[in-house]
Amino acid sequence: MLLVSVPFAHPQKLSSPIRLWSVGPLTKSEPVMGIAFGAGGATVTGPRVDSQTGSTFAATHSVVFAGDRIVLVSMVGMRKVEGAQVPQQVYQLLSLDANTGKVEDTREIAAFASVQVFATSDAHVIVSGRSLLRLTPDLKDDGSFDYYATGHKSGNVENVSPDGSTLGNATSPGFELINTRTLKATELTASPSVDTSVSSKGFVTDNVHWTGDYPKDLSFITYTDAAGEHLLYHGKCGGRPQFLTDNLVFEPGCKSPLIVDTSGSLIRTISVKDSFSYAGVSQNGQRFALQIASFSDTGSLKHEHFAIYSVDTGEIIAEVKPDELAEGQSWTAFSPDGSMFVVGSPLKLTLYHLP
Repeated sequence: MLLVSVPFAHPQKLSSPIRLWSVGPLTKSEPVMGIAFGAGGATVTGPRVDSQTGSTFAATHSVVFAGDRIVLVSMVGMRKVEGAQVPQQVYQLLSLDANTGKVEDTREIAAFASVQVFATSDAHVIVSGRSLLRLTPDLKDDGSFDYYATGHKSGNVENVSPDGSTLGNATSPGFELINTRTLKATELTASPSVDTSVSSKGFVTDNVHWTGDYPKDLSFITYTDAAGEHLLYHGKCGGRPQFLTDNLVFEPGCKSPLIVDTSGSLIRTISVKDSFSYAGVSQNGQRFALQIASFSDTGSLKHEHFAIYSVDTGEIIAEVKPDELAEGQSWTAFSPDGSMFVVGSPLKLTLYHLP
């Protein structure tokens, strides 16, 4: 891998984001129990109201911008289904006016697993659950994708490209790219694949099947496109790589996270003082966010804020602190042009205008 590291520079003073509105609670959440793990073992906590922010995966898959709306998905309960061994999870989709935070439309979605929402490049919403739906900003049907129409035994959509044009579908085995406007699929590979992130041209994974070639390394980024597999990074540290643009990939697993391109060149490293995790990128590819956090001895979150970075320079543009502390990571999403940032949970959601 060609090393072309660019020094990180922190601005002397950051401009403050402007709070536009805060709303919540948006849905009725049931009390839940929790378990904290520390030096003395497991400790039962609760009961408490479920903020639905315990998952770092859900943090970037639960709220999106769609035109003049903000759409979120929140689990509101469970119901028994005759003949099913496990209860069905009930979710509520909410479409908020982005100018005021007012809930304009709602819709119920049922599934036996998690449900995610994705923003498209044409101001629509993709809902991925038991089925794959394309919806208008006011939650009306505008298409659906049949996982089994081309003979696949299964399908799983967990990621959308940064520009909102393409979904990744793991067909077990195999992988295909789905156009978010037409919902037409194109097979990319027949090999068994599980993506951590997708672009409009391919996907990346953190699979370790290169260990035979690099036995001293622990982590790898593999990029697969129409030309085949390409090893972009290998080293002693690594996490779940994420596309920032079609050509840039963020590696969050190192103490100083990396940005590499799809030719395997290291573009820059970023200095982060505390624990961090990925928190989204704007569709125009100009800004991305990291959750900066500190934790107690039992592993519970003590503090979090979100650092907004420039993709081009790696410099911090702004910092946003949620009104309420999350359990793991607050939900976040950028507007397509990166000028606005929504953060929070179904208990309280806040919209900021960024400098």
